[in-house]
Amino acid sequence: MVNGVHIQEIKCKIILGKCGFPGGGLSINPYVGCAHDCRYCYARFMKRFTGHTDRWGSFVDVRLNAAEVLEKQLKSAKYAGQRIYIGTVTDPYQAVEKEYEITKQILNVLVQHDNPVSILTKSDLVVRDIGLLRQLKDVDVNITINTLDEQWKEVVEPGSPSIQARLDAIQKLTESGITVNAMIGPYWPVFTDAPALLAKLKQLGVAEIFTESFNTTGSNWTGVEIAMRKRYPGALKQMKEILFDQQRFHEFYAKVEQEMKVLSRQFDLPVHIHFGRGHAGKIAS
Repeated sequence: MVNGVHIQEIKCKIILGKCGFPGGGLSINPYVGCAHDCRYCYARFMKRFTGHTDRWGSFVDVRLNAAEVLEKQLKSAKYAGQRIYIGTVTDPYQAVEKEYEITKQILNVLVQHDNPVSILTKSDLVVRDIGLLRQLKDVDVNITINTLDEQWKEVVEPGSPSIQARLDAIQKLTESGITVNAMIGPYWPVFTDAPALLAKLKQLGVAEIFTESFNTTGSNWTGVEIAMRKRYPGALKQMKEILFDQQRFHEFYAKVEQEMKVLSRQFDLPVHIHFGRGHAGKIAS
């Protein structure tokens, strides 16, 4: 147990899997679970397959042999040239990575291959591996940053690095010649200040922006609501009205979409927008 998170060492039989992103590709998840404990995390659905009964965010399984298994899998020609996404349902640079270095071991394998690599993280620990990243033929680092409000970050992403740490990491990566994209996901009613955020990201040299609406399905909303009742009770009513009324949801994100397109032109910064009607909740809880 480390800082209230149960750490378990495990072995895996495979580490490369199909990626569910629209563009396809492959996925690698060095860990099962994530200690960032994001209240809105969509990856909590993984518990259906892992057998964990603990609360999502309170456990991390370390795949000790991930690099060894990856090396064996990549010998198959069917994986050649496919883009590999690292961290689709976990954060590959969460705190346990400092000790175990599973992601670093994985990168040491990948530098021997030509697969394009995309890393998804909220952590500034990624700068540790700049030397390895520069050895990859095609790599981008995608850092989630959906607000500049540190207090809100602490409410909904309590175990994750600060916003400032992420901004500093972006700067170090771009100055080192690494392509960095920013993920504004979810785009929050009330707490996402798009003009200020895009201005900052442009200043730091971010290449592209990806943004998506908040998906209320499953239990993604439950933790957010509990946290807001304690820390932001005054904003809770507005948040629920937008997220759980189909019409207001559509109106809000349609307006944001237009604003993002204007900002994209203003900052000469490509923005990829994924605002889905299906993300709106049908009944406010």
